[in-house]
Amino acid sequence: MRRVNWTILILVCLIPVLSSAQVELTKFAGRGKVGTTGFQFLKIGVGARAVGMAESFVSLANDATAMYYNPAGLTQLQHGEVVCSLIKWPADISYGVVGVAYPLQSVGTVGFMVGALTTGDMKKTVPFKGWTGEYFSATDWIASVSYAKDLTDKFTVGGNLKMIAEYLGDENLKSWAFDFGTMYEIGVRNMKFAMMITNFGPNAKYISEEFSMPTAFKIGFIVDAFNFENNAMVITAEGSHPNDNVEQVALGFEYKLYNLLALRGGYRSLLKLEDMDRQVQIDFSRTMAVEEPLDGFSFGAGIDVPIGTNHIKLDYAYSDMSYLQNAQRLTVSFNF
Repeated sequence: MRRVNWTILILVCLIPVLSSAQVELTKFAGRGKVGTTGFQFLKIGVGARAVGMAESFVSLANDATAMYYNPAGLTQLQHGEVVCSLIKWPADISYGVVGVAYPLQSVGTVGFMVGALTTGDMKKTVPFKGWTGEYFSATDWIASVSYAKDLTDKFTVGGNLKMIAEYLGDENLKSWAFDFGTMYEIGVRNMKFAMMITNFGPNAKYISEEFSMPTAFKIGFIVDAFNFENNAMVITAEGSHPNDNVEQVALGFEYKLYNLLALRGGYRSLLKLEDMDRQVQIDFSRTMAVEEPLDGFSFGAGIDVPIGTNHIKLDYAYSDMSYLQNAQRLTVSFNF
């Protein structure tokens, strides 16, 4: 038992150490770090359920989308689960994800996920001449394997190993990264505390430009607001420290009725933005004040349809992205 306790202590301390190694602090105020990392599609949330809660999900993560939000949460699965998600992103960009997770009794829980982001055909242009008459497209791919295990009856750990590829016209780039997460059950009102580091990996080089992964350190908390008869609601809170933006905070809730209907909502916001961070340069003499597209409300709903001993779940989420319009997600999952 003492050996297990020391293992837990080391793992809990390891996450902030790893995050500080790649989530670099800068002296720039506000948005000085934006545009310094690549593979930005890795930051797009893949689950409609989580997005409906403003992605305040690292401490909940009890379905197959835990492969993205916190692999340590995979140990909460009682059965195998398949998840499929379609994301409509601004500028006619589409992102599709398919994953499967399966518990292997005392061995732990394993999972596999693959996703592809596509832009469709775009016109190829050159300076001073415009369109060349040709088209090109951009595609991002990700494939990951996940593993999670209970170290005690209250503490779980999990990780992902990701293979990433990006294709832009005739150029391409491949790299890898891993995630590591933990989850600790406090034992009062189903409270849980979770930590995670995402997209930790080596720098990548695209043609002649080198960039780092979009790494982030996340910490979250969940508590039962109430749970009686056929009504239950949880409230979640999450903070994130990315290496390419200022800190972010998010609050979310999920209300369930008869375990059949779920209503969700949340709000996400950036911290420490200064006035100059909210300005967009129009020309040499004019600027325009804009709202931060990462600030805003999210809403979602889901239904759980039992079919014999199995369940099919359908979830939808809408998130406001200010002047970038909105993003919508549809996720279908079923257990087996």
